[in-house]
Amino acid sequence: MSLLLCATIVLLSLIVVSVIGCNWNRVSVRRYEMGVAFDGRAPWGEVGPESESDHAPTVLYRKVGESYCYTAFQLPGLRDRLEREKKPYVTVEYNVFTHLGREGRYTLRSVDGVRLADGNKVLQKTEESGGQILLADDESLSCP
Repeated sequence: MSLLLCATIVLLSLIVVSVIGCNWNRVSVRRYEMGVAFDGRAPWGEVGPESESDHAPTVLYRKVGESYCYTAFQLPGLRDRLEREKKPYVTVEYNVFTHLGREGRYTLRSVDGVRLADGNKVLQKTEESGGQILLADDESLSCP
């Protein structure tokens, strides 16, 4: 093989490894202004606890078309703070995990400035669930 061919193969290999490495596992942050519902009472109805022993969750939601994206969580200290402040909307940040260019799971990063996680590092343990509530003829949403 010629020296030029070997150098080209090495260079292309480095480029491929770099592209894959940059997109293997990536975390991005998304920020939304979201409504807050206490005691599991969201605009579309009740959002129940994950188990019988849990209290009703705090629900963060945003309207997309006629439907909603939401996250329900259990963190009494944060719930009490949000209830005291009586804000109709709060700033919510999500960690969005991407694997080889495809979005996968997401987690709460912060709510109204209170940090809960930084990528995979959990700062405050909270039980959370979420998803989408499709109303009318809306198509599947890309939540968070």
